[in-house]
Amino acid sequence: MRPPFPGRSMIEPEGETLDWGGKEFGTHRYHVRRLVDESIRLLGRPEKAVVLGAGNHGEVDLPALAVHFGQVTVMDSEDNMLQEWLESTGGLALSRLKSLTRVDYTGLDQISFYETYEEMLENGAPAAELAGYLRDCAFQVRRQERLLHLKKSFSLVVSSGVHTQLFYLYALTQFHGYMERYSASDIRQVMEALVYLRNGLVTDYNQLLLALLKPEGRVVAWTEMVLLDEAKKGIVDELYMLQSEQERTSYLFEVFGKYGLEAAVLGMKDLHDKLRSEQLLFHSWVWHTETGRTYLAAGLSGRPS
Repeated sequence: MRPPFPGRSMIEPEGETLDWGGKEFGTHRYHVRRLVDESIRLLGRPEKAVVLGAGNHGEVDLPALAVHFGQVTVMDSEDNMLQEWLESTGGLALSRLKSLTRVDYTGLDQISFYETYEEMLENGAPAAELAGYLRDCAFQVRRQERLLHLKKSFSLVVSSGVHTQLFYLYALTQFHGYMERYSASDIRQVMEALVYLRNGLVTDYNQLLLALLKPEGRVVAWTEMVLLDEAKKGIVDELYMLQSEQERTSYLFEVFGKYGLEAAVLGMKDLHDKLRSEQLLFHSWVWHTETGRTYLAAGLSGRPS
């Protein structure tokens, strides 16, 4: 496993202490809820839903989602509090919500990537050997079956901010502790290989999302796109000055291409290209995170082409 990285529902019990964001307006969770609700309305027959990357269920109003679907499966790559909450809640929530943790979205755990990578770093493997291993892993993981038993199982597949969290930050953190051993050209060689592997994992993840869908199901995905630091805060002001939706969308795509987080831009563009143009939803909003950072976020919803 990778290393750790430094109320509006009828099924909520009285006295519920968890905050599902149901009364918020204009926040990140409000925009997520709006995108999900619009997607549900476009579904012919809601049956089962799955949420990948729900974390400690802060972004998605899971009890509200369970009202629409007979079963909602929540997947996380790490442990979360959902199972504990379900057991204390009981009733309809326990019967309709299912929690799966330590889910390997990438296939890296199946090939013991993090252990092997750490061992190579500890043993001072040459940069060329490290880079070769990283590039080879991009092909190895494609041969691994991921969530095979759940393929074509869900009417709605929801990806909650996963694209930027899949791999890169964890692997970069591991490498950072050993960088002083390598020259500038060695570091560049390893970094290029890390990016190569990351890009393959991002597009493979999109394929996984679509593989989980039933015919005529919908996929919903969102992620942070641009960090709005002091130099980029004017982006939002310029966006609000534009008059038409077409102008705003064109401006957003330009901003994403110029300033966007690489994994987010690749992931959302690749997913966009895999979806039909009819009934395609695209939303963007400002996301104030708990860490104090502010992002321009984007969300997509559609059916596979």
